[in-house]
Amino acid sequence: MRSSWLVGLGLLGLVIGGCSAASEGSVDDEVYGANPFLADPTNGGKADTAYMNPDGREVEVDLEADVEAPAYKLAGAPAELGQFALTYLRKRGEFYLESLAEDATSDSRVEWLVDGAWITAQLAKSVASDKLRRWRIRGVNAVLLHSAADGVEQGQVFTAEVPIKPYSVMSDAADTCADPDGHMDLDASVYWYLWNPDKAACSISTQKMTVTLSKLLPDSKVVYPEYDQLVKDGKVTAVVLFGQIGDGALSENDIGMRGFREMSSWLEGAGFQQVSAAPLGRRFVKPIGGVDFEIDLYSPKEFSGLSDYAHFDNFQRALSEHEIVAYDGHSMLGASDFWSRPVYPQSYQIFLYGGCLGYEYYVAPILGGKGGWANLDLMSSVVEVSAGANEFAGPVLAKIAWALDNGYRASWRDLLVAVRQRVGDSTFGVSGVRDNCFSPDGSLCGASENSVRYGSESQVAIPDGSQTGATSTIGVPDVFEAKSVTLHLDVTHDWVGDLVISLEHDGTQVKVWDQTGGSKQQIQESFDLPQFAGKDASGTWKLRLIDVAKGNTGTLNAWALDFGK
Repeated sequence: MRSSWLVGLGLLGLVIGGCSAASEGSVDDEVYGANPFLADPTNGGKADTAYMNPDGREVEVDLEADVEAPAYKLAGAPAELGQFALTYLRKRGEFYLESLAEDATSDSRVEWLVDGAWITAQLAKSVASDKLRRWRIRGVNAVLLHSAADGVEQGQVFTAEVPIKPYSVMSDAADTCADPDGHMDLDASVYWYLWNPDKAACSISTQKMTVTLSKLLPDSKVVYPEYDQLVKDGKVTAVVLFGQIGDGALSENDIGMRGFREMSSWLEGAGFQQVSAAPLGRRFVKPIGGVDFEIDLYSPKEFSGLSDYAHFDNFQRALSEHEIVAYDGHSMLGASDFWSRPVYPQSYQIFLYGGCLGYEYYVAPILGGKGGWANLDLMSSVVEVSAGANEFAGPVLAKIAWALDNGYRASWRDLLVAVRQRVGDSTFGVSGVRDNCFSPDGSLCGASENSVRYGSESQVAIPDGSQTGATSTIGVPDVFEAKSVTLHLDVTHDWVGDLVISLEHDGTQVKVWDQTGGSKQQIQESFDLPQFAGKDASGTWKLRLIDVAKGNTGTLNAWALDFGK
C-alpha cells in the first residue's frame, strides 16, 4: 500500500534534511496556540459517518502512460513516472497517491501493452525493449479530499502532467520544471519531488497520464480507538517525540525544543503532575476516569530525528513502552530505515505521525512491524505538513483525556476533526480503523442478538500461482432466510495483489477480492454481501482463494460469516 523506502528510485543513500512537520522561524513563546487540554472538548455536529478522513475518501486507481527510457531502466520507469504524478497531483491539494517505490521492480502489478494485449512485467522481460512503451500500474492506493471526493464514481478518469523521458529530465530541463526547496539541492534523484510542469519556462515534452478510479473503498461506520485495550492495565501511556527541526547544531531555541517546553506547560496547566524522576525526558501523570493517563515527552536531546542513530535505543524504548506514539521531525524523503528497524510490541498501539509525506512512506514499515492492522491505528498526513507535534498530537491526546472521563465517546472522526480545527486543513487521516471493535455501546464485532455467526479457524495454505487455488467450507445446519450476510476474512500473503477471493453458496458466486491491495501482506477486512440477502442460509458456503501469479505464498488464517435474521 505505502512504501517506506525509495530503494527502487535510487534514494536509499540520500540524506535530506527537508520535510518536517514544522519549520524553523520566529515564533512567540506560545508556538502552537491555546492549550487544547483546557478547550471545550464536547463533540459537536452529527454522528460520525466518514471513513478515515473528515473531508476525504480512500480509493484505488490505475495509472497509465507512455515512457521512453534506456532498456536497462525500463523496469523501474512506471514507478518513476508514478512519482512525478504523485507530486503533480499533491500540489493541487485534493488528490494524493501512495508512493510507488515498492512497485519499481514489481512483476505482476506493473503491466505493459504489447501487440495490443496487456502482459505482466514478468512476461515483459522476454519482450524486445523497443516494444515496451505503454504501461499501467493497477490498484494504486489514493486519498481524495474536498471537491475531488464529491460524487466520485468508479471508472472516473483524472489526468496528471508527467514527462515522457523520466530519467533525462534533469539534463533536458535543468531547473526550469522544478520548484526550489530550501532544504535540498535539485538533482536527478529528487526531480520528481520538485516537479512543476506549469512553470512558464518548462518546455520539455510531457504527456497526460490517465489516473482511472478503479475502486471505491467503503465508507466506515462510526469507529473508535480501542479504548478498552488502552485502559485494561489501569493506565494509558503516551510518548511525544519532538525531533530537531532547525538545521545545524541543536539550540534551546529550536522549534522542537520550544514545542517540548510548551507541551510541558500545557500538561501542567491541565492538572497533570510532573514525575520528578522520569525514566527519560519528562513524564506527566493525571488520574482520569479511574485510570492514570501517563504522557512522556522526549526532547530533541533524547531523540533528534530519523538520522539520530546514536539515540536509537531511546527510539526503541519509546515504541516498546507506550501505547500511543507521536512523532514529529524530519522524514528524509523515505531514505531513513528507522521505522523498519525497531521491534514492535504485539499489543494495541496508536501512532500519530507528522512529517514528510507520512501517508506514502511510513505506513508500510509500521504496519509490517505490527504484523497487520489488528493491533494498530495510524494517523498520518497525506502530504508533508507544516503542523508541529503540538498541533496534531495535542488535540488527539486532549480528546482522549476527555474521552476517559466521558464514557469513551470520542470517535476517530471526532479526533480527526479536532486535528483539522487546530491544523487548519484535512491532510491528516487515520488508517487501520475500519474494523475496530470498541464502541461505547458495545462491541462492533461479533454477532448481535439478531444475527448468528458461523466460522472456521482452520488454516489453509494458498498454492502459489495455481488456478485451482485453495478452498475452505463452512456448513450452516439451520434453515432460515439470511436478511444480510457479512464475510470476515483473515488472510496473510506476501503480496495480496496476487489474490482473487470469492464466496459461493447455492449457485451464487460473489467475488470479494480481485487482485487489489498491491504489496500489502494481510487482509483483515469485512465485506457486506447483499447478493446473498433473502436466500436460505442452510447448507455449504465455500470460500475460494486463487493466487494468480507465481513467486509469493500465503495462508487463509480464519474466516467467518455473520447472518442477519
